[in-house]
Amino acid sequence: MTLYLTQDEVRSILDMKSTIEAVESGFREMGLGNIEMPARVYLHFEKGVLIAMPAYLKNLNAAGLKVVTVHPENPSKHNLPAVIARIILNDPEKGEPLAIMDGTYITALRTGAAGACGIKYLARKDAKTAGIIGLGVQGRSQLLGLCEVRDIETVKVYDVVPAARKAYVESMAKEVGAEIRAVDSVAEAARGSDIVITCTPSPQPFLTGDMLDAGVHVSAIGADTAAKRELDTSVLTKADKLVVDFKDQAFVVGDFAVPLKEGAIKKEDVYAELGEIVTGKKAGRTSDDEITLFKATGLAIQDVGTAFKVYQLARERGIGREI
Repeated sequence: MTLYLTQDEVRSILDMKSTIEAVESGFREMGLGNIEMPARVYLHFEKGVLIAMPAYLKNLNAAGLKVVTVHPENPSKHNLPAVIARIILNDPEKGEPLAIMDGTYITALRTGAAGACGIKYLARKDAKTAGIIGLGVQGRSQLLGLCEVRDIETVKVYDVVPAARKAYVESMAKEVGAEIRAVDSVAEAARGSDIVITCTPSPQPFLTGDMLDAGVHVSAIGADTAAKRELDTSVLTKADKLVVDFKDQAFVVGDFAVPLKEGAIKKEDVYAELGEIVTGKKAGRTSDDEITLFKATGLAIQDVGTAFKVYQLARERGIGREI
């Protein structure tokens, strides 16, 4: 029998701390070469995109597929999330489906957890101030992940929609202990921050190198297709260490694809995949003054690893229904 889990059931099981543990484990297994993860498959529609993301984590004995759609106009036009996902887990030994579950909430949390893993290994240990640009679902998830791995005191937040800034401050002040303050520009959010997080669907770059102070860590989350771009080329050329989740995917998305085409960077300029740092094969941050950048594109191992944790806990707690 196959276990079916709704979004409410997934929410009742999963929190950010356990998601970070699952995602960090996935990065470690990737760094050790214990995974199978083909490149993502895209179907491009007029209003959005469908992405198929399979993965197999050998030591976890977990395999599965996430199918996710990204339609940016959904919230305003259809009262639906911009991101909608389902995850199917399969038994690697017999091939039978173990579970089908909502993947929308898992996607939100595991993306925040991926950013948190980058911050854990690349940001200064004494980081106290953060700037977040983009205050949608990921703006919230990234803040929750950030506060799990660093003792942040002040968060400056910006969104192109003024009402979103006010709503974010009111809601997230109840979730974390840091002071959250809305600002009026990207530059104001970035300058003076120890950590800068970008998590928007912007097609045009808005963060520039002159906004970055020495010692800052940039967590670039939002651009996950060729049509999206948050980082100006000057950000990449100013950074001392470019770290990505997966090299093959990084140079597909706009943040890296455009500078590569311009000739401003080469593929060899990527210092490491995060898994290499998590396993200790390469060092993370090595000085307080260096500028580090982590580009997350989203990995199927994060979805499958997190979904497998949800599946195990659901079985233990008797949550879900057989279909």
